[in-house]
Amino acid sequence: MRVEFSEGTDRLTRAFPKLSRQLKKCAAHILEHPSEVATFSMRELARRVGVPPSTMNRLAKALGFSNYEEFRALYRDSINDQSAGYSFEQGQVQVVARESEFDHALNTFQQVALNNINTLFDHIDRAALERAVQALAEARTVLVVGMLASELSANYLHHVAAMGLRNWHPLARDSADLSRQLEGLGPEDAVVCIAVEPCAADSIRVARRAREAGARVVGITDRLTSPLAACSDDILLISVHSPSFFESQVGVTALIELLVGMVTVRSGRSATENVEKIRRLHRDMGKYWTE
Repeated sequence: MRVEFSEGTDRLTRAFPKLSRQLKKCAAHILEHPSEVATFSMRELARRVGVPPSTMNRLAKALGFSNYEEFRALYRDSINDQSAGYSFEQGQVQVVARESEFDHALNTFQQVALNNINTLFDHIDRAALERAVQALAEARTVLVVGMLASELSANYLHHVAAMGLRNWHPLARDSADLSRQLEGLGPEDAVVCIAVEPCAADSIRVARRAREAGARVVGITDRLTSPLAACSDDILLISVHSPSFFESQVGVTALIELLVGMVTVRSGRSATENVEKIRRLHRDMGKYWTE
């Protein structure tokens, strides 16, 4: 199913960090269940959220609309339910070996992994993906950011991208180098930031600093209520649902391969030639096992 992010969803995402607690409650419900705005009355939606109907009007006005009906009209015209697959609670499904048959556990992991991949391809914001690919292909420099649970994904993103795209760089570890990286960012640059809830604080700080500098921020995250979503120019959602205690990396890995593959094609022949040069150099230097 193709997803189109309405103006209402975009405004909610940007405004979310600054809303009051009660308005955040309404906004989070709408971001996770956008189709309900179009299909339910204001009173029914308020009942489902657990707030007075007047709160819905307050939310609409906080977003710059005259009233709730004006806000709702945007969803009636353009919304597709993009949140299916993103509202799982961590640990909602637990597989414990001593309580389950081996085959049952294996099937559960298989189904969840497939669901995370299907969620990515069925619900991705295609317009945001296309904008991101174009921006990354044209950027002077691309900075890759990811910390804590997202550090391995960021390392993989940089590894596969940098083989063909020599202007992609990981976030510096040294504070002096980091300062130089951030100071040098401008409108000709882009940042790809990966952060899932609970988001690493430094990742959000870097993303905000990059956007303030005019660089384009491509945010890869698991919720529209994520602080990364609010400071991203292009938001690419993934599902991290897992049968275990740890977030799944299947969805983000598939997105990384999709994103880098598309950027490489868009960047032209030189990118694929760079990959071949690297592999040839590795062979010449004996880095590959040959026996």
